[in-house]
Amino acid sequence: MNRLRTLIIPSVVAAFLWPGVEAPAQSDSLWSVWRNISAPDSARLKAVQALAWKTVFEQPDSGMALAREQLALALKARDRRGQYEAHTTMAVGASLKSDYGASLEHLRQCLATARAMDDRKREANTYSNMSNVYKNLGDLPEALEQLQRSLRIDTELNNKEGLAGTFNNIGNIHTELGDLPAALENYRRSAALAEELNNTRSRAQAQLNLGATHLELGALDTALVEFERSLALYRGMGRKLEQGMAFNNMGRVYGRLGRTAEAFASLDSAEALLGAIGSMRQVIRTHINRGNLYLDQRRYADAVKACRRAADLSAQHELLQQVRECQLCLTSAYEGLGDHRRALLAQRAYQSANDSLLKLNDSREVARMEVARTYQERMLADSLTNVRERYARELAHQEQLGAERDRRNLFLFSSMGVLVVAGGLYGRLRHMRRSREAISRERDRSDELLHNILPHEVAAELKEKGHAEARHFEQVTILFTDFKGFTQASELLSPQELVEELNICFKAFDKIIAARGIEKIKTIGDAYMCAGGLPDPTACSPADVVHAALEMQAFMAARKALRDAQGKPAFEMRVGIHTGPVVAGIVGVTKFQYDIWGDTVNTASRMESSGAVGRVNISGATHALIEHDAAFVFDPRGLISAKGKGDLPMFFVEGRKPTP
Repeated sequence: MNRLRTLIIPSVVAAFLWPGVEAPAQSDSLWSVWRNISAPDSARLKAVQALAWKTVFEQPDSGMALAREQLALALKARDRRGQYEAHTTMAVGASLKSDYGASLEHLRQCLATARAMDDRKREANTYSNMSNVYKNLGDLPEALEQLQRSLRIDTELNNKEGLAGTFNNIGNIHTELGDLPAALENYRRSAALAEELNNTRSRAQAQLNLGATHLELGALDTALVEFERSLALYRGMGRKLEQGMAFNNMGRVYGRLGRTAEAFASLDSAEALLGAIGSMRQVIRTHINRGNLYLDQRRYADAVKACRRAADLSAQHELLQQVRECQLCLTSAYEGLGDHRRALLAQRAYQSANDSLLKLNDSREVARMEVARTYQERMLADSLTNVRERYARELAHQEQLGAERDRRNLFLFSSMGVLVVAGGLYGRLRHMRRSREAISRERDRSDELLHNILPHEVAAELKEKGHAEARHFEQVTILFTDFKGFTQASELLSPQELVEELNICFKAFDKIIAARGIEKIKTIGDAYMCAGGLPDPTACSPADVVHAALEMQAFMAARKALRDAQGKPAFEMRVGIHTGPVVAGIVGVTKFQYDIWGDTVNTASRMESSGAVGRVNISGATHALIEHDAAFVFDPRGLISAKGKGDLPMFFVEGRKPTP
């Protein structure tokens, strides 16, 4: 059975998977079994395996030492499963110590062992674990490649426990990339599988990650519910570290909601739990959160104390990321106190930490390349070793048959010829592969450019026929957005700043609609237009478009809060949605564009202009299609006058808040 084990990163929990016993006995009993040399090897292996795994997360060196003893016994007993588990534990320990080359080497041994056992679950498990190492090395594309391999195998085997951990790790990669809608989708998949399997640890992990993502998206009420559920589950398991992380995040949510007393109480609970187990990285996170909360209240002297404490601990433990965050907090706090000299010193310290992080990332890239090179060389060496061993066995067999020397020499000569021919074929194959890859890259680049302009189905038709036919769609849900105060903001921002802010907002919208299968139509100045239900009517539903609109408004609210805190002008937005028939097709010959026409487009535009800032306004037609959807709450507005359309029924819609 797969067990989902955790490596902690600042805002989410990463699953490091390991197949093993689900509920090990108490430590004292395990030690007594392990030290009893007269006990069966199988029993001693299970005992030391559980001890090593439990210890490695708290004391990596001690856990790895136990795993080495486990490996020695497993090799003696020729127990491949014990060898696999020992290498997995050592891979975790090496990763916790940031020795990613050693971690990858242990996982390579895991992969070889899993294949020797013909154990595809463990093979998939290892790919998922490798993804964590590549993620730590900063090689996110390779991390995703490893996860895709894991996903393919677990999908074939219907291994739901493995899939739950892999979806969680895919979510973490998307979080690293800043693609929060994609992260959310994968965390939801992980959560659904955990619920189906009734796996408490996986459920708690998924709830914590969902909460962290919703917090970043600005869905504060949803995030709070998820953190509370995660906290309850981790309490039941007695996991103090994750309880502390949940309290830390709850403090941030309460702070943004203006519930100050509850925010400080949550941070106090986090500090008590995390301090008791000596998790300094998370303790520092608590001090930083407290400092930022003081900044929001303009209690600048208290903010200095909290962030100064965090800065001292960060420097003591050489945590550059935290040093940078602390100095940024101190810069704002000293500025608030009017102490510009100290503010300047903190700003310089921030820049120094930032420069050091950039250099470190460069060195990590060098390390990643070196690890990859070493790994490939080792794989080649193993392949050559296997060839030599295979021919050695063949020669031994020939000797046992009493074959004469001439015949054996002839076999050796033939074998060498085969190797020479194989080497030539390998070189030719490598050249052909490189050529095909170059052609494929160019084709993919052309396709990517075309797909950025047109929907995939329309692009395929255009490539095949040289043209694309206009089509009628009976039910399309159109979404319009428009920024309030755009003209005023444009007067306060430089052209570069204005375009950059628009780009940030529209990129976020692109990710939101892409995650729900909605087609972007165009942007006109500060207006954004997209449609659900074309060119594939089954790609998404009217409810998907409404969900996307709510997520857009949540992003804009979070963005405004950030800009307001920075003293910068921010946009607010109206959103309107209407459902009805349209005609869609390509217009133009040069710089052609996929567009839609019809009265539905005009009505959707009126829904936006008749709406309100921060709200999602939908037509009666859209309401009729989603009125029974329990995910939404509707605020009927009655008949509202719309320019050129007369009086139309309109509804404000909100997402239903989940019950605790």
